[in-house]
Amino acid sequence: MTTVLVQHRVLDFDVWKAEYDLIVGGPLGARIRAYRVWRGVDDPNLVVVAETYESRGAAEEAAAHPDLPAAFARAGVVMTSMQVDFVDEVEAGTDGAG
Repeated sequence: MTTVLVQHRVLDFDVWKAEYDLIVGGPLGARIRAYRVWRGVDDPNLVVVAETYESRGAAEEAAAHPDLPAAFARAGVVMTSMQVDFVDEVEAGTDGAG
């Protein structure tokens, strides 16, 4: 499994979220195994997304989908702010207090 961490700013979180819901629920999201979304505490238009895929290859294929740039535009993604990292989990745990 490979997780893609994406951090970017958007023009309007609610507009972005509606488009993201369409993405993960439709053909563009078909390869996503799991996802999580975070919103900035101090900047509500800062978005961090973690999407998990079966492999890096599956993640790269999803990222190269020809409809993705138009979806980003509709969502109001500030493309110059986008940072994308591919990561593999090496450990997980809790603090024991939960």
